Amino acid sequence: MGDNLALVITFIFLSSLVIAANLTVCVIVYQRKSMRTYTNGFVVSLAFSDLLIGSVLIPAALVSLASPAMDYLVSITLLSGVFNLAAVTFDRFVSVLKALQYENIMRKNFTRMIIASWLLAILISLIPLIWNTDNSMLVHKIYIFSVSALCVLLPFAFIFTGYFKIFQQVKRSVKREKAITASVRKTLDRKNKNSSEAKLAQVFVIVAVMFVLSWLPVQYMTIVYEIGRPDLIPSDLSIVSMFTIALGSLVNPIVYSFLKPDFRKAIRHIFHRRKRFAGNGSAGASLKSITTSSYRSRFNFTRNTASTRV
Repeated sequence: MGDNLALVITFIFLSSLVIAANLTVCVIVYQRKSMRTYTNGFVVSLAFSDLLIGSVLIPAALVSLASPAMDYLVSITLLSGVFNLAAVTFDRFVSVLKALQYENIMRKNFTRMIIASWLLAILISLIPLIWNTDNSMLVHKIYIFSVSALCVLLPFAFIFTGYFKIFQQVKRSVKREKAITASVRKTLDRKNKNSSEAKLAQVFVIVAVMFVLSWLPVQYMTIVYEIGRPDLIPSDLSIVSMFTIALGSLVNPIVYSFLKPDFRKAIRHIFHRRKRFAGNGSAGASLKSITTSSYRSRFNFTRNTASTRV
């Protein structure tokens, strides 16, 4: 009983952290106009997926870890995360390899990509309703393997291939700019741009790798169960899988905060503004105290003068 209570408290704590961290990401992007880029739009969409984990999936798991509704929630959060990561990869790919066409391409496709990421995740996850989610039917097994191959493995093949091409392009660009020395200032500016693109790509590679690792236990349990070997699933793996999913959702905001330059700058600006506000508050209180003391001194002086005259 004590162990179960400790587990529930731990999950509630993790759920609260996931909600707070990802909500902070959304608020930062919303409040600062300079943060409202296409890339950060996909980051916010991914943060909403993580918010779904913290606010719905983890609490639902505490009530009932094994139920059809839980399976739908797991599927929606998994697929929305995969599709949003694929969208971010496409955004970075176009930014580096088709820089001149980036604004035009993203202006036309940004909203469609966000809607498609969520709509596809929901529709694909609800397909088993057609056969009443009967796990014993052959069609359900085909569905599970098809989703794993086409909606998880294939997008991640695209994601890692995309980032491989991005790093190759950045490397070629840096070499080319080093060879061109006609304008030192121009070369340095381009080199800095290439360096920032490489760093940004590294951020999303880390996010993609952490996503894969966090959802690996769930994927393993799903496949093993469908091939008829539930005996290969350790008894505590379902609990471990919830921990990895929660920690994966918590890692993303931390990665953005420490590694993504615009988020780092925004967070520093918020802290400096609060510190300045606190300083102004103290100064205001001091000024008020000085003004009050000065007024009392003048009042006492006037009163003493009046008494002397009398």
